[in-house]
Amino acid sequence: MKNLAILIAILLSLYAFSEEAEEGKKGRVGPGKAVIEATEKDGLKLSEKALLNLELEFVTVTKTQSLVIPSAAIVEFQDFSAIYRERAGWLKMVEITPVIRDKMAHFSSKDILPGDRIVTKNSGFIRVIDLDVFGPEADACAD
Repeated sequence: MKNLAILIAILLSLYAFSEEAEEGKKGRVGPGKAVIEATEKDGLKLSEKALLNLELEFVTVTKTQSLVIPSAAIVEFQDFSAIYRERAGWLKMVEITPVIRDKMAHFSSKDILPGDRIVTKNSGFIRVIDLDVFGPEADACAD
C-alpha cells in the first residue's frame, strides 16, 4: 500500500511537471527537480531528496560472471527484461536475459562492472521517471 501511494505521488508530480506554459517552458530536468541531469548515454541523475523518497535499495556488484538479484528488481516491457544500474550517481537501464529460479534472477552482462550498484527495490519507479524524461518513443515501436 505504501509503494502504491508513492507511485501515485510520483505519477501526479510527473503530471504536474508535464503541464508547461507555452512561454518560458519548464524542463523536466535541472536544479531543484527530481532529475537533476539526464543524457541518453549516461541515464538519469536523481536528486538526494528523490532518492530518499523513492526508497530505492541497491546491491553492490563485486564480480560480473554471474549476478543474482531478486526477480522483483527486473523491469519488463514489451519482450525485454532490464535492470537499473547505478554508476557514479547515474541510473541507467541495462537490458538482461535473466533465468528465474526461486524468485531470484540469474544473469550476466558486459554493461555491469564491479563497483556498480543494481537497484533491487522500487526499480519500476525509475522506469516511470525514465519514460517521462526521455519519452515513450522507445516503447512505442512494437515488432
